[in-house]
Amino acid sequence: MSLSGITIQSLRVTHRIKSVLVPGGGNISDALNEFHQLPNPSTYLWNNIIRACSAKNAPGESISLYLQMRQKGVAPDTYTFQFLFKACSKVASVRTGQSLHADFIKRLDISNVFMENSLVHMYTEFGQIADARLVFYQMYQKNVVSWTTVIGGYAKIGEMEEALQLFDEMPERNVVSWTSMIAGYAQNGQPEEAIGFFKKMVSAGVKLDGVAVVSVLTACAQMKVLDIGMWIHDLVKRDNIPMSSKLAVALVDMYAKCGETKAAHSVFESMDQKVLPAWNALIDGYCKLGDLTSARSLFDQMDEQDIITFNSMIIGYIHVNCFKEALLLFPKLQALDLKPDQFTVVGLLTACSNLGALDQGKLLHAYIQESFIHQDVILGTALADMYSKCGRIDQSLLVFNRMSQKDVLSWSAIISGLAIHGQGKLALALFSSMQKEGLRPNKVTYIGVLCACSHSGLVEEGLVHFREMLSVYNIQPEIEHYGCMVDVLGRAGLLKEAEHLVQQMPMEPNAIIWASLLGASKVHNDVALAEKAAKHLLVLEPLKDGAYVLLFNVYARLGRWADAVHIRSMMEGRGIRKTAGCSSIVVGSRVHEFVSGDRSHPLFEDIQLMINEISKKLKLAGYVPSTSEVSLDLDEEEKENALLTHSEKMAIAFGIMKIGATLPLLVIKNLRVCCDCHSAIKLIAKIWNREIVVRDRARFHHFREGKCSCNDFW
Repeated sequence: MSLSGITIQSLRVTHRIKSVLVPGGGNISDALNEFHQLPNPSTYLWNNIIRACSAKNAPGESISLYLQMRQKGVAPDTYTFQFLFKACSKVASVRTGQSLHADFIKRLDISNVFMENSLVHMYTEFGQIADARLVFYQMYQKNVVSWTTVIGGYAKIGEMEEALQLFDEMPERNVVSWTSMIAGYAQNGQPEEAIGFFKKMVSAGVKLDGVAVVSVLTACAQMKVLDIGMWIHDLVKRDNIPMSSKLAVALVDMYAKCGETKAAHSVFESMDQKVLPAWNALIDGYCKLGDLTSARSLFDQMDEQDIITFNSMIIGYIHVNCFKEALLLFPKLQALDLKPDQFTVVGLLTACSNLGALDQGKLLHAYIQESFIHQDVILGTALADMYSKCGRIDQSLLVFNRMSQKDVLSWSAIISGLAIHGQGKLALALFSSMQKEGLRPNKVTYIGVLCACSHSGLVEEGLVHFREMLSVYNIQPEIEHYGCMVDVLGRAGLLKEAEHLVQQMPMEPNAIIWASLLGASKVHNDVALAEKAAKHLLVLEPLKDGAYVLLFNVYARLGRWADAVHIRSMMEGRGIRKTAGCSSIVVGSRVHEFVSGDRSHPLFEDIQLMINEISKKLKLAGYVPSTSEVSLDLDEEEKENALLTHSEKMAIAFGIMKIGATLPLLVIKNLRVCCDCHSAIKLIAKIWNREIVVRDRARFHHFREGKCSCNDFW
C-alpha cells in the first residue's frame, strides 16, 4: 500500500474515532475494527482510540489498548496518560492505576497540568486521598480544577475540615469549587453547613448553576427548611437556570419532604418528561403526610415503578395502619419482576405482624432464604417479632437463637415477645443472659422486662428491676415504666401500693396510668379507687369511652345499677359510644374481620349456624354465660345472645369452619377479651380439641385443653 493510501486510511479512521466522541455519533465497535486494520497507527491515533473507549464507558478496553501500544513499541506521551488515568478511575482498580502512574514516571520526564489533574482525579476516585494530595503538592502548576479535584476528594470521604482548609487556601474559585463544598456537606450529614456555604456563594456573586442548586436543595430537604427552599427556587427563576430533570426532581423532593405537596405537585406537573425519581419523590411526600389516597392515585398512573416506589407505598400504608393494603403490594412487585430489598421485606413483615398473617409471614421468610437476602440484625429482629406477634413465640425464639448477631433491639424484641405471651420467667432469664453478654439494656428493654413481670404476676422481680434501672444503669424511669409498675402492683391486688406509686411519680400521671389503676380496681372490686381513677381519666380523656365502660362494669359487677345507669346516661349525653369489638382471622391469604353484632360477612348465616352449635356444646359442658356486664335493656336470653355475637366468638366460629382441624386458630382483637369470652374459649378449645390463640390489645392468650396460658390473670 502506498504512503498516500496509509495517510488517507489514517485520516478516515481518525474521523471515525472523533465521530464517536460526538453525542449520538459513531459506534465504538466500528471505530475499533477500523483502527485495528491500520498497519502502524501513530501515537496520536492510539491516544484518540484510548480516549474514545473511555468516553464510551469501555475503560477496560482503553487500558487493554495501552498494553497493545506498548507491545508494538509505540511511545506514549502525556496525553496518553491523561486519557488512561481518566479511564482507570472508571475501572476503579487501584493496582492498575498505581502501575500506570509508575509507568508514566519511568517513561516520561515531563508532564502538564491536564495530565496531573487526571492523575489527582484518579486517586480521589479510588479514595486514595493521601496519594491524590501528594501528586497535588508536587504539581509545578496548579489551576482551579486541580484545587477543586482534591477538595472534592476530601469531601467524598467525609473529611470536610481538610476540604475547607484547602478551599480557604485557593487562589481563585469557581462555581464547581463552591459546589464541591456544598455537595460534600450535604452528603456527609451536615446540611446546615451546606446551606450556609450556599448563602456565602450567593453573597460572593458567583453565578449559580443547576448542579450547585441541586446540592443545596438536597440539604434543604434533609433539614425540612421550606422558607430557604422557596428562596432558592426564586433564585432559579431569577437567574433563568435551565430546569433539568435533576433540578426538577430536587425541587419536588424538597417541597415533598417539607410537607408542601401542592408546590411539589406543581413542579412535577411542569416537567416535560416526568422521570421516575420525580414520581417517587412526590409519592414519598404524600405517604409521609399520610395522604395514601393521593399517593396511590399517582402510583396507579405510573408506566414504570421500581422498588423505591413500592417501599414508599408499603411503609406509607403501614404508618396509617392499612396493613392489608401493604401486603397486597407484594404480589404486584413480584409480577413486575422487581427484587425486594431489606426495606421491603421488613415493611411487609411489619404488616404481617399487625395482621397476624402467619402464612404470609412464613412465605416471606422462605423468600428471604431462597433469594439469599442478607439477614442482618434488623431483618432477623423483624422476623422474630413477626413470629411472636403471629402467635408463634416458639418460632420467634428459634429465629432469635439462630441470629449470628444480636443488638439491644433484638434482645428487647424477644423479651417483649415472651412478656406478652405470658412467659415472664423465660423473659427474665433471657434478660439475665443479655446482661451477661455485656449488652447494656435501654429504656425499651426495661419496658419489656416490667411487662413480663406484670403479665406473669412477678411482683418482687418487678420491684427489683424497677429499682436497678436507676441504681445500676442510671436509666431514669419514664412514665411508661411507672405504668408497667402500676400494672404489676395492681394486677397483684396491691392497690394501695399502686396508688402510692402514682402519687410519688416525678411527673403528672397520664391517661394510661389512671386506666391501669382503674382496670385493677375493677378486677379487685375497689369502688372507691375506681371512682378516683375514673375521675382523673375523664378529665384527661373526656371523649373516650374507656373510663366510662370500666366504671360501668365496676358498678354492674357489684349490682349498683343506679350508678351504672348514670354512667351510661353520661356517655349518651356526651355523644360517646362504646368502641365496637373487632376481631380478625386470616384464612388463606385473606383477612376476615368481624364486628360485634355485624351481619355483613357473606357467610354470616353459616357462621350463625356454627355459633349455635358452639352454644349447644358449651351448655352441655356446663358453660354459664356471664351476663352481668351486658346492657340493662335486655332480658337474660337476649343478653346471652348478645354475648354469642362478640367478635372473637364469630371469628373463632369462622375459623373452625374454614381452617383444618389440626391447625391452631389465631384471632386478633382490638379490645381486651371479656370474662365471658375468656371462659367460653377455654371450653371451645377443649371441646374441639384444638389450640386457639387470641391476641387482644394487652397480651396473647393460648387456649389449650380447657386452660389459658394467662392462668386467668389478665
